[in-house]
Amino acid sequence: MELNDHHLFRRIRQYLNEHRLLVLVLSIAIVVWYWVFLLAAMDFIDGGSRPYRAVWNGYGSFDLFGFTINYSFEGYLDYDYYYYNWGQQFLKGFMPYTDAFDHSEINGFIYNTPYFFPPLFVYMCTLGSVLPIDPFGIGFLITLFGFLTAFPIYGISLYLSQNLRVAVIAAATYLFNPVVLYYTVFEWLNPAPFVFFMMLSFYLLMRGNRIAGTLAMVTSALFKQTAFFLAIPLIAYLLKRAPVTEPEDPEDGKRPPGDELDLKGFVKIILVVLVFVVAFSLPYIFDIRNYIYYILERPGGFLLNDLTDFPNASQPITFAVLLIAIGAPEPLIQIVNIATYYSIMLVIAIIPILALMLLQVKDDRNLQGYWRRILFLTLLLMLCIHLFSPRGIYKYYCVALIPFFSIQPVSQMISLKTERAKVSLFMILIPLILGFLILIPNRNVYLAFLLLTLVGYIAFNHFGLVHGLFKEQISHLRRNLSVIGSKELEFEDSDIDQNE
Repeated sequence: MELNDHHLFRRIRQYLNEHRLLVLVLSIAIVVWYWVFLLAAMDFIDGGSRPYRAVWNGYGSFDLFGFTINYSFEGYLDYDYYYYNWGQQFLKGFMPYTDAFDHSEINGFIYNTPYFFPPLFVYMCTLGSVLPIDPFGIGFLITLFGFLTAFPIYGISLYLSQNLRVAVIAAATYLFNPVVLYYTVFEWLNPAPFVFFMMLSFYLLMRGNRIAGTLAMVTSALFKQTAFFLAIPLIAYLLKRAPVTEPEDPEDGKRPPGDELDLKGFVKIILVVLVFVVAFSLPYIFDIRNYIYYILERPGGFLLNDLTDFPNASQPITFAVLLIAIGAPEPLIQIVNIATYYSIMLVIAIIPILALMLLQVKDDRNLQGYWRRILFLTLLLMLCIHLFSPRGIYKYYCVALIPFFSIQPVSQMISLKTERAKVSLFMILIPLILGFLILIPNRNVYLAFLLLTLVGYIAFNHFGLVHGLFKEQISHLRRNLSVIGSKELEFEDSDIDQNE
């Protein structure tokens, strides 16, 4: 027993020594996050009475070299008005997805607090409500999920880069990113749980845990609907055969090892997912129409009625708002407004990404390269979702983008090459700069920076990579067609020989 304990202690010490840079970053992050959380808690207590308690909303200005710089972090009181009330309503015995649950009575007044998330988020709110740190329990859980996200980010970056220092930089640029610190640690807004399970899913899938990785992604979707779109990269991966430990070189004209379709395995995983979803959707799934209405239809889209003025601060921002800000012609604004509302722009953006994911060659001899490309395409997918969502977005939705910025800030983290990634200053600068470009600009114009980010990833640093993706798929299709053609010729020749 003592030998086993000694062996375990030695292994832990060896692991901590190997990852000492990560331990240092995490230690500093704990101090910083604790300080920010305390600031939020003190501000929250002084921020009004239920249901309007809130921390600083992030609006202000400062002087720099004689110029006045205005900033607009776009903070909201969702924590007290929605999350806290949802937890209290559930504890009182009200059932989510009902009219009774959506109306909270506080000090004799009835407030409309509609719930339209999947069920796991209200369960988290309820758990936070019973923690002995009321009214900060839900905020603590949101912050905890945000902090824990650093671990799969570290694991993913280490897997893709094969470099401990690169992985530490990825974790650090996430933990100290201004978007994460403000919306997750200070404002306690909702993306953190779904983002954690999203990144955990990618990490588990990369390590070969197909079932666990799939269920982690489904768990992410049961927290927030944004994760529904992540079914695209998930399906693209699960359709391929599970990786093998010792892949063999393929014969000429055959697919690389691991690129074969595995429909039988895919169906098995789908069945597991269905059981999992049904289990966590009880008892709401018994009224399936109402359940779908609340989760998919009730959030709805956002159509601008006034094309000359900006929407008020309580409404989300769509791509059409950016056109209003730059003074675009009204007919153009209306076209974009309608195309966004009916998901036309989103579908147009998603189709080529979906095609590239499905056509991406999975070679078990270079799984790191495959996952670099899939994660890169997922980053493009997430940017398109935020830019062209029919519902529109608030700034805090962009918490979901930060892990991707931290993991893939430079082209060598997207390349198919198997070489070890090297540390670069841009690995630190790019995620932090992008965070500030989301956080500081006015809410009516910051989508311009998201658009520039999308264009930058595609057309600047990674133009060659995107071009390579298309070129690779075209050449792959040509090889397959040539193989099919040669086989047909052989078949015809054999028929001729037999006839003779």
